[in-house]
Amino acid sequence: MKYSVFTDTDWLYPDSPHSDDLLMQLALPGGGHCGCQVLGEIPSGSLRLTFSWHQEAAGLETRLYWLLPVGVNENTDCRMMTTTDYSRCQDFVTRKAPFEVYDALLPVKERRPKGRLALYVCVEAGPDAVPGSYTGELCILDGKQETRIPLRCRVGAALVPPLSASRLGMLNFFDYNGLASQHNVEKNSPEYWRLYRRYVKAQVEMRCTHILLPSGQPVYQNGQLCGFDFSMAERAGQIARAAGARWLCGGPIAHWRVWDDSEYYPKWDADTGVTTPKGYLQLRLYFSEWAKIVRKNRWQGCMTQSLADEPQTCNDGTYRILAGIFRKFLPGIPVVEAVETTNLGGAIDIWVPKQDTYEKWKDEYEALKAAGEEMWFYTCAFPAGPIMNRSMDLPLTVSRLILWMAALYRLKGFLHWGFNYYIGSDIWHSACCPHKGELLPAGDAHIVYPGQKGPLKSMRFEAQRAGAEDYELLVQALRLSPEKTDSLIQSVCRDFRTYTRKGQDLLAARNKLLTLIEGDSLR
Repeated sequence: MKYSVFTDTDWLYPDSPHSDDLLMQLALPGGGHCGCQVLGEIPSGSLRLTFSWHQEAAGLETRLYWLLPVGVNENTDCRMMTTTDYSRCQDFVTRKAPFEVYDALLPVKERRPKGRLALYVCVEAGPDAVPGSYTGELCILDGKQETRIPLRCRVGAALVPPLSASRLGMLNFFDYNGLASQHNVEKNSPEYWRLYRRYVKAQVEMRCTHILLPSGQPVYQNGQLCGFDFSMAERAGQIARAAGARWLCGGPIAHWRVWDDSEYYPKWDADTGVTTPKGYLQLRLYFSEWAKIVRKNRWQGCMTQSLADEPQTCNDGTYRILAGIFRKFLPGIPVVEAVETTNLGGAIDIWVPKQDTYEKWKDEYEALKAAGEEMWFYTCAFPAGPIMNRSMDLPLTVSRLILWMAALYRLKGFLHWGFNYYIGSDIWHSACCPHKGELLPAGDAHIVYPGQKGPLKSMRFEAQRAGAEDYELLVQALRLSPEKTDSLIQSVCRDFRTYTRKGQDLLAARNKLLTLIEGDSLR
C-alpha cells in the first residue's frame, strides 16, 4: 500500500498529495507526548492495525486514531467573525473555504470511516519512561496485503511535570446544558454524568488546571426567589476533583445587557442591577448558599470564581461592587475573569485580558505583573484575522505556539470559552457555528467533537496539549538561560500576529528546547 508520513504540526486534507517521508520519527520528553499523521491509499477491504515495539518500552503508550474530515464552510475574516470573500483573508488563511480538513480523532477500535486512509499515531511517555532511543512498527493488514511502517522514537531526559505541579493555568469553558442535547441524553441522568466524566477526563488530559462549574439555579416559591439549587455544581465539582482537576471555578452569576452598559444584572433577573438594594439581597442569598457548598466539600483551597464575563472600562466600577459583595461571603477565594480593562485592582486576583488587549495595554498589565498580580490571557472570535487563535483555517502551528507566546510574555495561564459548544445543526460539515446572526471562525466554539461514547479529541486539542507541555519546558529553560530561551521562542513567534506557519520550523525549535534542557541535566 502506498503511504506517506507527516508531522503533527501541519494540517492534512483529504486531497493532500503524498510526501517522500516513509518513517515515523518522534522526539518527546518524559511526561509528554508526540505524534505523526499517516496518509494511505483507499483500502479495498476491512483493515486490522497493530503496533509493536522492538524492545522493552516500559512507560511508553501508543495510541492510534482514525483522522476524520471536518467541513470548514467559511473563512476567518480579517477583523471579526467570518467571510466568503477570499480576497479579504487570503494572506493569512490556509485554504479557500469551503474545504475539508482532518481535525477530529476517532480511536481505531471504532469502525473505520469511509474515504481515504488517514491515521494519527501518538506516543505518550510516562514520567518513569527511561530516556533513550526506541524503534517499533505499525502494521496495517488490508486483506492479504501487509504494510509495515517503521517508527523511531527518542525519549529525552527533559521532564514535563504532572498536572498537580504545572506552572501553566488553563481554563476552557464547558457547556453543561448542551451536553444533554449533544448526546441525546437526559440532563442530570446517570448517562449524563457518565459522559461528563469523560469530558472532564479529556480536559485534564489537555492539561486544564481549572474546571468551570455550572452556576446555581434560582428556586422560586409563590413567584418569589427563595434560594438556589447548587446540586449540579456540587456533583460536577466532585467528579472533576476525583478526575484530577487541580482547581474548580464557580460559574459566572451576572452579565451586562448591552456591550457598553455600566450596570451588571444577575443571570436570573435581567431587570435588577447588582448595585441596587434588591440586587444586593439576591446576591447575598446566592453567595451565602454557595459558601455552604464550598465549605461542605472542603473546596476552600481549590476553588476560584468567575463573577461576570469581560468587565470593561464602562462597567469596571460596577464590577468592583460585585466583587466586594462576593468577597464578603467567600473571603479568600480567588476571582478569575476575562477582562477588557486595567482598572480592576483589588477586584481581580487572576487577570485574563484578551491577547490583543494585553498587547494594546502591555505597559499597564506589566506594571500589575511587577506588583505581584497574576496574569493570564484569552482568545475568542474577536479580533479575527491572522491573530493567534484555534481556528481551523489558520495554520495548525498557531494552536501550539499560542502557549509559546505565554512563555515569552511571562503569562501564567490561558483561557478559551469554547471546549464543547456544539452550536448549529451539523458541526461536521459546518465548523463555523452560528452566533447572533453571524458565524464564528471554524472551531472557535469547540476543540472536541461529540462521539458516540463521549468526546472525540482533535488535532487542535493535541496541538494545544503539546503547547502546554512545551510551556512547562520553556519555563524550565527560562530559569537556565533566559536570553537563549527568549531567542528560541522568537525564532518561531514574536507576537500574537507574527509566527511561523511551517510545522518543521516549530519541531526544530522544540528539539532545540529539549537539547537545551537535557544539556543542563547531564552536567
